[in-house]
Amino acid sequence: MLAYTTTLWIVPLSLLIGEKVGWRAVAGVLLGLAGIVVLVDPLRFDWNDKAIIWGHVWLLLAGFTWAIAIVHIRRHRWKLTPLDALPWQMSVATVLLWILALLAEPAGYLEPGKSELWMALLYIGAFAGPIATWAAVSVGRSLPPVIGSMSMLGVPLLSIASSVVLLGETVTAPLAIGTALVIAGIAIVILDRSRD
Repeated sequence: MLAYTTTLWIVPLSLLIGEKVGWRAVAGVLLGLAGIVVLVDPLRFDWNDKAIIWGHVWLLLAGFTWAIAIVHIRRHRWKLTPLDALPWQMSVATVLLWILALLAEPAGYLEPGKSELWMALLYIGAFAGPIATWAAVSVGRSLPPVIGSMSMLGVPLLSIASSVVLLGETVTAPLAIGTALVIAGIAIVILDRSRD
């Protein structure tokens, strides 16, 4: 959920670039972020564990970089459509990730006999990753940054609902309260946008 704190960064970045951010949108964002905090439940972690702290830092940085990307997508002068740019984006990302994998995990390998692994990589690399990137860029181009980042919160909400329905995860009080806060935040932001 920490990677979805994008909205936390979007509001000041939007104000910085001159995007209109109404008080209702700010209230909706704050409500949604409160929901994320409740869902994450930071009091349950051992804050003396450096791996947990660094994990949280990297996830927050992921949200920050995603916010920068959303603002860039919104302000960029496009010469190609997101679909036209997609093969180049995926090709450059693939090369960079291979280099990073070789540097960070030189002894790592993919077992040739694991067909499930290769099918998953093929699905993510050839279908799910490109489609998700295309959809995110298209949303980023057509919606203001605050609205776009709030709409992305639907992803973890769908994951939570799926885990409850398909995997039988227990619905705890923080899960129910946090989910309700996030949905309320999204609704307020969308209603604020519809009044413009």
